[in-house]
Amino acid sequence: MSKDYYTTLGVPRTASDDEIKKAYRKLAHQHHPDKQGGNESKFKEINEAYQVLSDPKKRESYDTFGSAYNDGSFQSGQGQDFSDIFGGFRGGGRGGFEDIFGMFSDAFGSYAQPSYQEESKGEDLYLEAVISRKDLGTTKVFEYNSLDICGSCDGRGAEKGYKIVNCGTCGGTGQVKQTSRSAFGTFTRIGICPKCKGKRRMPEKECHVCSGEGRVKAKRKLEIQLPKDMDNYYTIAIPKGGNAGREGRIPGDLVIQLKVR
Repeated sequence: MSKDYYTTLGVPRTASDDEIKKAYRKLAHQHHPDKQGGNESKFKEINEAYQVLSDPKKRESYDTFGSAYNDGSFQSGQGQDFSDIFGGFRGGGRGGFEDIFGMFSDAFGSYAQPSYQEESKGEDLYLEAVISRKDLGTTKVFEYNSLDICGSCDGRGAEKGYKIVNCGTCGGTGQVKQTSRSAFGTFTRIGICPKCKGKRRMPEKECHVCSGEGRVKAKRKLEIQLPKDMDNYYTIAIPKGGNAGREGRIPGDLVIQLKVR
């Protein structure tokens, strides 16, 4: 079953970054497994939701593709347009535990080391579609949206003639230090660089087409030969059929689950 991250955090889709962070901290504190009455499963769901909604680019992708996918009401047909059905994606990211420690930083001066990890490939995409019995044994063409390499910058994210350089804010480390004073002394926290989002390197000038992302939205067509005999569910995995990877990394995979009406 697909997930609604906004419902998980109990915020509207128009929620600001501060509202999302406040909701996350409240729920994470409430369901932390180390607390009496804590719920580890709920705690993981909260962290998963926050990792997506707290990242502007991930949130934009989720808002673009997630609502139609989570709706679950897809109908299949020849040449059917599945432009908005990709809500699920998987990619590398930081664990978010620095925010959990951050809840107590003002009172106890907790130190949190971020665990940023660069994405090794593009996000996986998940498609769920409903077909009828009469479709079995035929060839169907589906159209869907994905993220492809930007043709203007060849996926680099930089305007032609410009280079990719170390971030000027963090010096290419992907992290920044924040020092604060309290009654207990001076404490230093290390967090993800707000300028480069932990990527370490940035274009001197962002590509005018993809705004430095290196990827653009594109529509693909996929032809599938359906089996003649099929149970209620049929899953197809297509290696490298997902979103293009950033900076020349390999694409993610595409997983299609077909349901017989």
